[in-house]
Amino acid sequence: MQPHRLRPLFLASLLVTVSSSHVFAVEAQAVGERLKALLSKQGIEFTYTDARMDGNDVALSGTAVKGPEGGDGLDLGELTLEDVTEEPDGTYRVGRLALDAFEQQEGDLTISMEEATIEGLVLPRDEASDPFGGFMRYDHAAVARIDVENEDGPLATVENLVADLTIADDNSAVDFNGTAESFSLNLQAMVESGNAAGLLEDIGYQQITGSASMEGRWQPSDGRLTLSRYEAVIDDAGTLSFLFDLSGYTPQFIQAAAEIAKEMDQSRGDQQQAAQGMAMLGLLQQLTFHGTAIRFTDNSLTGKLLDYQAEQMGSTPDALIGQAKAIIPAQLGPYLGAEAAESVAEAVGTFLENPENIEISAKPENPVPLAMLAAAAMASPEMLVKQIGLAVKANQ
Repeated sequence: MQPHRLRPLFLASLLVTVSSSHVFAVEAQAVGERLKALLSKQGIEFTYTDARMDGNDVALSGTAVKGPEGGDGLDLGELTLEDVTEEPDGTYRVGRLALDAFEQQEGDLTISMEEATIEGLVLPRDEASDPFGGFMRYDHAAVARIDVENEDGPLATVENLVADLTIADDNSAVDFNGTAESFSLNLQAMVESGNAAGLLEDIGYQQITGSASMEGRWQPSDGRLTLSRYEAVIDDAGTLSFLFDLSGYTPQFIQAAAEIAKEMDQSRGDQQQAAQGMAMLGLLQQLTFHGTAIRFTDNSLTGKLLDYQAEQMGSTPDALIGQAKAIIPAQLGPYLGAEAAESVAEAVGTFLENPENIEISAKPENPVPLAMLAAAAMASPEMLVKQIGLAVKANQ
């Protein structure tokens, strides 16, 4: 074959190569911009200097993040989004995103993180096409370890933090669950010297350890948010459980609340802040209360506190319990009504005499707008107690 006959083939190949490179570069840039937009919705400023394709991966160079409070930010270097695919609706899905260990200085605190990964990260085509309004969706996220320290030493450690999301096929809801396999808090280093420090030392809780877990569901269309389980287990102390159920927490509500909060941070002058405070109160009228409950299951904490307080007062635990049962009706009666106050006193007394568990719950017969609850609280706390079905129970 003559050389001049190869020239058209060579030029065609070069054109295809250049065109393909341009397409890949545009796709990589689009992925970077979508990630930037998504993180902006979470209050995180994300920047990068270059985007390129590497097979099915997208490599972002010169990446950095900055929180809503501003500051110097954190340089992340090169970030690789692995196995990026495009779904029929134009959504990008990132197979895996991993962050190297990093350390950040925040005032006198040093925060470090190890082995952070996200799998199945969803990057919507645009905000208008995203039914979740910028809510970060992924299949699985994990962080091996988070440490917070100051100049005196460790303050807090969390290990094996995991979160999983399951999105309904029709995008009508997201189910979520998460766990922290273990955590440690140096309470002694977090409190000022004085009574609190003395209390921690006497009852043996200068350093506490434990674990945490949670699960729930969110429906963006009506904003129904249900935290069906949240538990924090404190070793050799007890377990604090919490759940709530409300509606109206829609993507539009979240965006409006974020904008008002941002304006409040930037505002100057009492009149501006008062106006924005009223705007936030007006926004809260969109929320409807369905129910909530807080439960504490004792594992020796209550007895230690009673013994400590009795010693400080030169009394006995039994005497303190008797005082509590007598004082509660008098203190709460004017606010809750005599019947509710007596019920609280009975539950508290039962729990203190035999510390197993105590629960405060509120479950109205029908969902109640928060605005009505606020009005009832100002007009008649006793009416509010009946309206929300407030109850305190012990050892059940």
